[in-house]
Amino acid sequence: MNGAHLHLALNHLPIFAIAFAMGFLGWGLKLRHPALLRSGLVLAVIAATGAGGAFLTGEPAEGVIEDQAGFSRDRVHDHEDAADFGLWITVAAGVVALGVLWSAKGTVEGPTTIATAVVLTISVLALAALSRTAWLGGEISHPELRLTETAATESIGGVRVVD
Repeated sequence: MNGAHLHLALNHLPIFAIAFAMGFLGWGLKLRHPALLRSGLVLAVIAATGAGGAFLTGEPAEGVIEDQAGFSRDRVHDHEDAADFGLWITVAAGVVALGVLWSAKGTVEGPTTIATAVVLTISVLALAALSRTAWLGGEISHPELRLTETAATESIGGVRVVD
């Protein structure tokens, strides 16, 4: 397994974990259910950890693909910039979630509504940032995702022709 494989294997974790965290937190707030809230908070911490792993494997992944045909340093740079922001907003959600879990430890009623709503709000921002990061990462190796080039192509009998 090389750096690119590891990066691709890890980069899905934070996106799915934060999405599931949002579901658990939203549902837990609606039902006022401490176990759902705790589960959502734990998933936010997992998302932050996964974002760190994906971030740390980015440079080794770049090293694997930088000599390939069609490699674009500009696309990688855009992806890296988005990953920086995605990492920090996801880590912020995870750190706040960890703090909420810590403050609620040993209580029957569980995490407070306001603190959990803060984590949910940060998680929404994190999911948006991670989704953008994923899109830009996909553009590195998937030409069909490149909007600027797609606009300059037309499909003829299922074959893409560039003008």
